[in-house]
Amino acid sequence: MVTISRTRWRFTWAAGSLFLIALFGVTTHQTWLTEFDRLIIGWVRQPLPRPLTRSIIWITTSGNPQSVTWITLLLAAGLVIIRRYRATLFLLFFNVLIFAGLGNSLIKHLVRRPRPTVDRLVNASSYSFPSGHSITAMLLWGSTIILLSGLLRQHPLWKKSLIGILSVWIVLIGLSRIYVGVHYPSDVVAGWTLGFVLLTLSQWFLTRHGDDLS
Repeated sequence: MVTISRTRWRFTWAAGSLFLIALFGVTTHQTWLTEFDRLIIGWVRQPLPRPLTRSIIWITTSGNPQSVTWITLLLAAGLVIIRRYRATLFLLFFNVLIFAGLGNSLIKHLVRRPRPTVDRLVNASSYSFPSGHSITAMLLWGSTIILLSGLLRQHPLWKKSLIGILSVWIVLIGLSRIYVGVHYPSDVVAGWTLGFVLLTLSQWFLTRHGDDLS
């Protein structure tokens, strides 16, 4: 029977709590949240060599809707080819389309937080909270990590290597949004934490009767 570990549920509860704290801070205009954002922005937005700046812009662009759509469709096609239909539902329908797409857009329009008023390195529209790139990265690549954990059971070195790379990528996507000036750090934290909660819930929903996504 497939189960989600107690440790995973503890992390999920912690992530949910952090999201609610960030949501409270944003909607009530808390001073401590402003100070947190200012501190992290000061750390992240340091002058960098032009080639490194271009690399960060490329990283953030990889999380744009068009890129994510193509990546998701390719992953879903691969899963269909190997007859992993529940995994395809998990990745494409629940996490990317419903949660990262519609759910994130709904929260943005309910909270209506303006984007930072700083020099931006890329264009961005809509509202700021939560970071759509961060929640999408967590849901898309987090789903991929979960699926790889099952598909690569017999290849532990490959599994650990790919999981490590994808985990770092999730972090880089979020940090890139701060660096290019289109999100506050609290937006990114909210995207990561909400994405992690939804990732756990979607996995639990599809495996609650013991069926393996892999």
